[in-house]
Amino acid sequence: MRGGTTVKQIKRIQIITYRWWKPDKTDIKPEHIGALEETADDHIAKMMAKGFTSGDLHDNIHVTDDDPEGGIDYSGWWDISTYVLDK
Repeated sequence: MRGGTTVKQIKRIQIITYRWWKPDKTDIKPEHIGALEETADDHIAKMMAKGFTSGDLHDNIHVTDDDPEGGIDYSGWWDISTYVLDK
């Protein structure tokens, strides 16, 4: 309260969800999870700065000696859910 008036406030919660999968439907290698998280975080931040609230994710990872020479392809999707609090 300032000067006898109530200041209007807004409160929002935004939840960013992303999912990764391999096009061949096999399991994601545990060694790839960190790289996929980094790709998702970087890409989502760039897209949010452009005003997007959802989109595709793509990555090709080759981090271990037993990964194929051409890497392993991953696909994914991300979106943002916004919840309004204190209307």
